[in-house]
Parts: sequence; C-alpha cells; structure tokens
Amino acid sequence: MDVVLGSLQDCSNCPSINLRLDLLEDLRLGTSLSQTLGFKFQIYSGLQTPETLCRLAGMLLSVGAVNMEALLPHLTPSLERIFENTKSHATATNEASRLFGVVSLSPGESATTKKDLTLRVPGNRISSQIDGILEALLWDRRWLLAEPMLSRLERAGSLPSINIAGCRAALLSMAHFTVGPLYSKLSPSLMCFAMRSSSEVSQRDVPGMDYAEISPQRLDGRDLSALPRLLEVLEPLCCHLHVGIASDTLLLTKLARVIRYLFKLKQMQLDAYGAAKRLLEYVVLPAVSNVTVNPGCVCEIWSAIKQLAYCERQSIYAAWRGRGIERGAIGSKHFAVAQAECKAGSDARRLLKRVANEKKNSKHVGRALAKIANSNPLVIFHIILSQVESYDNMIHPIIESLGFVTPLAMDVLSYVIPVHLADTSRQRLQDDGINIAHWFQHLAQFTGAFYRAFPQAELRALIDFLMLRLELGESLYLLVLNELLARMGGCEVLQDISDAQIGGLAGGETLRHEMLAFDKASKRAVFKLRDVLCTSSTAVPLLALIAQQRGYALFKGRVNHVKLLGQLFDRCQLVLVQLVSFLSGSGESRTSTSQQISYHGLLPSLSRLSVKRCVETS
Repeated sequence: MDVVLGSLQDCSNCPSINLRLDLLEDLRLGTSLSQTLGFKFQIYSGLQTPETLCRLAGMLLSVGAVNMEALLPHLTPSLERIFENTKSHATATNEASRLFGVVSLSPGESATTKKDLTLRVPGNRISSQIDGILEALLWDRRWLLAEPMLSRLERAGSLPSINIAGCRAALLSMAHFTVGPLYSKLSPSLMCFAMRSSSEVSQRDVPGMDYAEISPQRLDGRDLSALPRLLEVLEPLCCHLHVGIASDTLLLTKLARVIRYLFKLKQMQLDAYGAAKRLLEYVVLPAVSNVTVNPGCVCEIWSAIKQLAYCERQSIYAAWRGRGIERGAIGSKHFAVAQAECKAGSDARRLLKRVANEKKNSKHVGRALAKIANSNPLVIFHIILSQVESYDNMIHPIIESLGFVTPLAMDVLSYVIPVHLADTSRQRLQDDGINIAHWFQHLAQFTGAFYRAFPQAELRALIDFLMLRLELGESLYLLVLNELLARMGGCEVLQDISDAQIGGLAGGETLRHEMLAFDKASKRAVFKLRDVLCTSSTAVPLLALIAQQRGYALFKGRVNHVKLLGQLFDRCQLVLVQLVSFLSGSGESRTSTSQQISYHGLLPSLSRLSVKRCVETS
C-alpha cells in the first residue's frame, strides 16, 4: 500500500496515473488507505509538507478513494489549534489598529519607537496541512470538494483565503476561471487572447456549468439561462475570498463590470439580481477598503452602483458602514478592514491640520484627501463633518478640497450628511434650550455650500430625509432646508430691507439680485434643485409640511420656551416664502427634465389643502 501511494505521489502527472489508480482500487483497502495516507502526513508534523503529498491527497479525494472525515484527525494542526492561531492573529491586528494616531507621552520612548509602535502589523497565520490539501483541490478545480472544506474552516474560525498566500492565489485563479467566459463578452476591448483558454484548464467538478454554451460573441438566450448557474458558483467563491479579493484589482474590476451588466438586464430573475447585489454589498465594497489608490477600479465599481436607485444605494452604504467605523469597527468588521479604516482616519486627521484658506493649499490637501477617500470614503467624510461641526471656518476650504474625489465618494457623502443630521446622541439645542446648537448650524451651512458647489451629488435622499423629519414634527430641520434654498437655489430672504430694496423686488431676477446684493446662484445648482423639487410628488407635500409646522410646534412639539416657539414660527414663514419664491420662478427657465411642472400647475385647490393636507387657509 505504501509503495503504491509513493508511486502515485512521485508521478501524479504521469500518463500511467489512471492505471495506478485502478490498481489501488483493486486492492480494496477501505479505511486503511485513509490511515496510511494520514501516517504520511504525520511524518511532516511541524515541518513543511511536500506539495506532491497534498496533490496526492487531493487526487484521492477527487476519485473517492479516501474520505476527508477519516483523513482530518491525522492532519496537523487541528481545527482547534487553527482557530486559536487565527484568533490570536486577529486580536494582535486589532490591538495594532487601536494604536494608529496614538501619541505616547512616555519620556523614555523616542520618535522612532513611537512610529514603529503605531505602524506595527502582525504576520500572517502559519500554513497547515489542511490548507495544502485545499490549495491542491482548488488548483485542480475540484470546487464541490473544496467548498465544504472552506465552509468548515470558516465555521472553525479560520480564514485560509486571506491569511495563506497559496490558498488565496488558488481561490483568485478559480474566480478568474469562473467569471472568465462571461467577462470575455463584457470586456470593453474584448481581449479574449489575454485570458486562459478553457481547454488549458480542467472544467471538472464545477456544478451546472457548461462553458461550451458561452461563445465569444454577444450574449444570447442560452447565455442568460446559464447566468443563474454561474452565480451559484461565483457568489460563494467570492464570499470565501471576501476582502482578500482586494489583492487582485483585475478580478475586482471584472466583478464590477459583470455586476453592472447584471443590473442592466431587465429580464433577469430576482435570484440573480439578489446575488449581484449581495456580491456588491458583502464582497466588493468591503474589499475597496483594502485597495490601494486605484481610481480606475473605483470608477468601475461606481458604474455598477449607479445602476441602482438612490434608496438601494443608501442601504448598501449603510451595510458597508456596519455598526461603526474606524475604532468603532474593531470587533464588528473583518480585522483587515478595521485596520485599513483606522489607518485612513489617522492620515485624514493629520491632513486636516494643514487646511487653510489658500487656493494652493486647498488643491494640495484635496489631492491628498482624495487618495485616502478613494478606498475609505465613509471614514474620511465622518472625520471631515466632525471637524466642520466644530469649526465653521473650515467649510469653504473643505468644499474646495472636495473637487478631486471620485463620484463614488461624492455619492457616499450624500449618505453621510443625513446620518450626521439624524445623530440622536447630541442635542440640537444649546443648554439654554432656546438657541440652535452650533454643530447643527455649521452642518446645515456645510450642506447648502456642498450642494451648491457639487450639484451632481445625490439630492433626493436629503430631500426625502427632510420631509420625513418634518412629518415627525421636528421643525428644527427647517434650518437645513433654509440653507439649501438660499445657497443652492439662490432664494435668500432678508427680514429687514429698505424702501429701495422693496422697489427692487418688483423687477426681474437680475434687478432683485442687484438690489439685495445676493451672490448669483449657479445655474447648474438651480436646475438640479428644480428637477428634484418641481414635481407633484415633492413640491405639494413639502409645502404642506412646512405650513403644518406651526401647528406641530404649538400643539405637538416639546417647546419649553416662548422665545423658541416664536423663532420656529418665524422660520416656518421664512422657509415657506423661500420655497414659494423658488417654485414660482421655475417657469422662467427651462431644464431638460420632462417631469418638471410649473408652480401654478402644482398647487391644489384651497378646499383640498384645508381638508386633505390640514393646512390653515385663513
């Protein structure tokens, strides 16, 4: 028996391998074959196991000569030991992540020691014999045998696809092989010659996949019918890779283009759509946190994300954020992602110390911030908004610095702003209970300035958020709408004006701006705001909600001071005048949006406003 196994190990690629396997089958060894193979592995306990022995085990598992359950007790280290090693590695990485940005005040430490302490990163887990067998199965394309082993290792607390270079390379190769036939038709340049031919690689043991169906032409009905079976293999394969896919930006780009194509398919089944969305949510975006500066790859991911509606994009960003970011992510996210977020946060805080009201400085800082925000936009914008909430003089230089970020980062910022506005851990009123808190005022000013400078950012999410808050009777959020209409829409209202300025209001838009000395609003910003507000589903409910805020503040609000109540009444009137002025001016200029309706066409009858919308008409 040992002689036969030795000959199989020495010539696993020989033409006579099938004859030796037949001889092994004729011996009818039963469970003794697993024990003999296990004894061979035990010889190399604590030593480097030969690759030929791992390939022999994979070959015997493939033909069914041995069982993994019978072989597992002979392999070292055990699953319990692998779990302990992985846990200690994760703990050491998390401890190192907590040290990012920490300055030691100990007099005995030098600057070099502090830097080494902050940047210390533990090594990877030591390879095991189980990893060797798993790698052999993956290189041989034995997915039905490799997938249960991967799942069992992950349940035991091990991460072979990330920590072991051989397993990670084999999984990446398997993913390239799986997605390759489909991507060869979706690649912009159709560079089929750059990919491995399907005849060079074994196609055995990939369930339900018939790669002969996909021809090097455009996709047809047969290809669409093969997509669900392809996703059945591709989704668990990428989930096992998880953030380890960040080491291969080519595969990440391929996945982004495939997901973009799947989102564009109208006749795609819901299961395939859900699989594509899960790949984007649980694999692609977490892997972006570990990708080095690669704007091309991030733009490909954004081209896939922008196919979704804004509400679905917001939910994906919420899943990417998780329970916390930066140090709050330690313990809840993968330790590699938490480490990348902590490092990005430390670098961002160091860069924000150099922000100043100088154009050259803003460009330099903006480029540096864009490099960090390329991979971790959630962390960067959380830190930026925290700084803006404390110092309002940073709003203008920060806005100028955002001109270098990617479209994905810009869309993430449109998600982070409502998250900060909805923060319930802080009071939106000062300690006196009358005046609005400074952090809320600064954040509202930043919101208006941001959407004026970058009207291409997603605005519907913020408008829906404000309408939801106003529906709940939270009248303080009228300040955000006030800043948005004043800065983005150019509809500022002065409370104390002279007689000459009153006469100027009787003229057109140019005379009004000249007499009131307002900054001329950007046409792109005005058109974008009109596209969002001048619709029947937004304008009338928003007008009704603003008109109802007086009743909410007087009868349902928790207002303890008469002065605050008077300020809320005045702000309701101010914002209502702003919105009416903006909507009534929508007919003066046209945009390309066909859904835009004039102000007079939006208004319902007085009886409907009074009965259905509960608006006081007196």
